[in-house]
Amino acid sequence: MTWIVWRQQRPVFITLVAGLVVAVVAILLLRAVMVADLSAGNLLDCVAKGIDACNSPAANDFQTAWFDKMHLAAATVLAAPVLIGVFVGAPLFAREFEQGTHALAFTQSVSRTRWMATKFAVAALPALVVVLVYQLVVHSWLDAAGQLGPLSTGPFYFTTFDAHGVSPVAYTLFAYTLGMFAGAVFKRTLVAMTLTLGLFIAVRFVIGGVRESLITPTRVLSDDLDSRTVERGPLVVESGFLDAKGAVVADPTPMMNCAGKGDTQGAVDFAACYRENGLAQRYADVIPVDQATTLHLLEASIFVGLAVLFVLGSVWAVRRQV
Repeated sequence: MTWIVWRQQRPVFITLVAGLVVAVVAILLLRAVMVADLSAGNLLDCVAKGIDACNSPAANDFQTAWFDKMHLAAATVLAAPVLIGVFVGAPLFAREFEQGTHALAFTQSVSRTRWMATKFAVAALPALVVVLVYQLVVHSWLDAAGQLGPLSTGPFYFTTFDAHGVSPVAYTLFAYTLGMFAGAVFKRTLVAMTLTLGLFIAVRFVIGGVRESLITPTRVLSDDLDSRTVERGPLVVESGFLDAKGAVVADPTPMMNCAGKGDTQGAVDFAACYRENGLAQRYADVIPVDQATTLHLLEASIFVGLAVLFVLGSVWAVRRQV
């Protein structure tokens, strides 16, 4: 049974491996050229310090040349799961039903459940390995740039967060099972591929918009009313001003009106003006950098839970197939 499924999926596997090899070679070549640029510009010490500590023409030129390329590479990690769902998951059962080959499988001594489990495992495992390997290769490139690359934007920037940790594997499992379920229900490959693409993007958008609510944020306070409360890095969920009683000021705009409160030279002490108008502190509700891994796991658990539902739905759809 496994050998038959392997033979059926062989063109897909060859395509996956070939694409992975080409992508990995390209990433490694780009990484080598970038590291050479770091050495030529004497920027190796800046990898850990960042652009603020190494504000030199060479560092700025390096970021101009490489920053967007690395962001694009991280974005391709985000594209990999949906490609797996569309081109591996969606045709898994839909093509069998379209071509009628499922009838032959159903008349064999192997049960439908075992047939499904074999097809699921034989196709899923190589796909997950391909995504994981590609993710690791891309991150080796980003790590080589350190704080001169996209990692300087912090762990919660969307391309950094979505392409890091367990997220790509969870997204891949979700996309694959979504495609499998769509194919088992609608029995048309093109329909399943279209639904997989659309629903994957929609679900990713919705969950990405509410992921910050998965963790209770930490409130950071500052008495400096004229500057940012939090430096770049943590995920800011909400920010604003507190009054003297510690209550959140819903609309601080009128209290920030400092017109006519300048000195004889026209300079305005905005911090003093804000306090006179009733603003006592700045606040920011943030998710700290050290909780990024926890947020990865919480979000991944949602996608894995959805994947389990899609697997059960696929079992139901195939078992009721005549």
